Amino acid sequence: MRNIITYTQENLATFDQLPFNSVDSLVLSSAAYIHFPDVIAEVESWKGIRLQELYRAEYFEEMFHNIPLKDDTKQLFFALAASPRFRDIRVMGYTEQFDLTSEKQFSAMTFQLKPNLYYIAYRGTDSTLIGWKEDFNMAFQSPIPSQEEAVRYIEKAGLYCSGKFFTGGHSKGGNLAVYAAAMCRENIQSRICKVYSHDGPGFLENTLQSREFQTIADRIEKTIPQSSIVGMLLEHQEDYRIIKSNKIGFLQHDQFTWEIEDNHFIFTEKLTKDAKFADRTLTDWLKRLTEEDRERFVDALYSVLNANNLTTIDDFRSDWQATIPATFHAISRLDGDTKKFILHTLRQLASVGIKNVTGLGKDK
Repeated sequence: MRNIITYTQENLATFDQLPFNSVDSLVLSSAAYIHFPDVIAEVESWKGIRLQELYRAEYFEEMFHNIPLKDDTKQLFFALAASPRFRDIRVMGYTEQFDLTSEKQFSAMTFQLKPNLYYIAYRGTDSTLIGWKEDFNMAFQSPIPSQEEAVRYIEKAGLYCSGKFFTGGHSKGGNLAVYAAAMCRENIQSRICKVYSHDGPGFLENTLQSREFQTIADRIEKTIPQSSIVGMLLEHQEDYRIIKSNKIGFLQHDQFTWEIEDNHFIFTEKLTKDAKFADRTLTDWLKRLTEEDRERFVDALYSVLNANNLTTIDDFRSDWQATIPATFHAISRLDGDTKKFILHTLRQLASVGIKNVTGLGKDK
């Protein structure tokens, strides 16, 4: 079945011949995971550099480190560099920020599709622990540092790029794109054609109820796989369309598993029962927790992982025989009140899950 890699390899039409579409958005959102080293200075400027010229094998090790789907992303990049549709796109305004103190993992870049038409892509979560920690912070904090940075970025891009633009991202990148489009200045917002959130998490209720969000709501296009978990997190008032994936469960968050026919996604009508169960359970569980308890729980879990001196999820996986015992040891060293709180909170989650198993069976 075709995916965004085969779409990129086979679609030879220019943007004049075939207008920008949702699949193009996912392609460029996926390319936003690539790290560009400082020696390629042109990509950081607002003059930019042709995408094909970024194909430099001597920098591949730097370009594809800490990427959750390294091999697929590299294959996509090869296809982009060869594609008549994408190779002449100029990549500009690249920025990458990582701050342990503020718990921020942020990156964005702008693609010039043709004169006076751009796509602003926000990177999703990479493999760093601090990137995942910032994601979890969304459960109690609004805005998170990356959301504030996303607003600054889109307003800066608007100063350097005349004309209209799309914006979007995959996973956290989709959330950042929606937030930036909602909260940017009106003279920038008026130039946005559409906002794409590809399995991006939702928002706290105060953000969704804001006047700013309502102003941009009709330009948001949210797509999720049929077993979506990430895209269903938190409150989600955006309308969404469900895409068929060739994987199951959480593995469907992998955008390279989303199925494509011709120049569009293959859509399906319903979420799976597993997705409905996970959404209902996590939503009900979070409603039982105060914002203070959510923060305490997230901080406690992060402190356990951080005690192993790991920096990435890959570090945890690659040496699991050592990291798993070390994790249990770190839990044992928590103070009694914190351990009691964590166990109580997890019991609440289990209780909600058991309750929803019965409710799920009644759904048609």
